Amino acid sequence: MKIAIVGTGHIGSNLARIFARNKHEISIANSSNSQALRDLAAEIGATPAAVQDVAKGADVVILSIPQKRAADLPAGFLDHAAPGAVVVDTGNYYPLHRDGLIAPIEQGMPESRWVEQQIKRPVIKAFNATNWYNLTQEIQSLTPTRFALPVSGDDAAAKEIVFRLVTEAGFDPVDAGGLDESWRQQPGTPAYCTDLGVEAMRQALSAAAKERKPESSAIRATEEERKAAQETQIAFYQSFDNAIQLLMAANQWTEAAATQRLVAQFMAGKHSIGDIFAYVFEHKRLLD
Repeated sequence: MKIAIVGTGHIGSNLARIFARNKHEISIANSSNSQALRDLAAEIGATPAAVQDVAKGADVVILSIPQKRAADLPAGFLDHAAPGAVVVDTGNYYPLHRDGLIAPIEQGMPESRWVEQQIKRPVIKAFNATNWYNLTQEIQSLTPTRFALPVSGDDAAAKEIVFRLVTEAGFDPVDAGGLDESWRQQPGTPAYCTDLGVEAMRQALSAAAKERKPESSAIRATEEERKAAQETQIAFYQSFDNAIQLLMAANQWTEAAATQRLVAQFMAGKHSIGDIFAYVFEHKRLLD
């Protein structure tokens, strides 16, 4: 198939690598049209393109961009995709440290339904509910079992195509229902970035509650409380990025390995996040 990928962050770039290895024809674009885009294209044998041109002839178009950027995509950028092209949304809404408040989402609209409204095309939601490092060959080679990934959408034929792509990417696809049910795989739910098998993923989707958790919402009682929550999240991600860089340099780890190991310590819950960061910054390694 011809697959176009808009966005070359951690998710988009690693999906491009996966599907290039599987002999699909890949075109890639990002908002900056930077040298890094051309370097990635050369690495994997993809075609770099401008966003307005990347989807020409594409059978599948994957959007892997910050949530708020869906509103900035060029009008008509999908007009010359192949007839019946499948559009996949990998995005997540992070209102406090990245996207700002998007009122319809805060009021209960599923994130990918909002994306549909921006691009005026149906989408399938997939590849949003796993940590990016699980898409790398390095981490998959160290993982004894396959993780499950939820896929939501209203078009059964389009979902079948995405199921095949999820399988190619090294995961077991789980049908998570129509797009109106895709909130079950959004940030803050039991299905989100929790490295589950198929049956556990089905149970997690069933157990999800629709109410947004505070850390996934920009709604606060006062503007001062919103700013405080925003500052807290921004500070966390700055510390996270700094810790990753330290661990990589001090231990000769790749970014994927450093990120996976740091997240695993957070998830284990044996130490507070503050203690983990403090230890990394002092010792340049993880707590024992």
